[in-house]
Amino acid sequence: MKKIVIRFIERKDKFRIQRKTWYGRWKNITYVVELGCIPIEYSYLGNTKEEVLNVVLENYYKVDKRFVEIAEYPTIKIY
Repeated sequence: MKKIVIRFIERKDKFRIQRKTWYGRWKNITYVVELGCIPIEYSYLGNTKEEVLNVVLENYYKVDKRFVEIAEYPTIKIY
């Protein structure tokens, strides 16, 4: 079973998600939209943690929640 280490960032009632890299640093999970020759990077956002997690598992990791082990670190709240 694959293990994913994540944490959420809450800002203005929206949640963003980060993953832990091999070197112990946190990196935003993003997707790229290309407009012609200009790539633009966006973070996955949602109104709830579950919503963001489901979208990230489906689009970024391409797995179902049943097949991964998720270790969640405490949420960071930005005021």
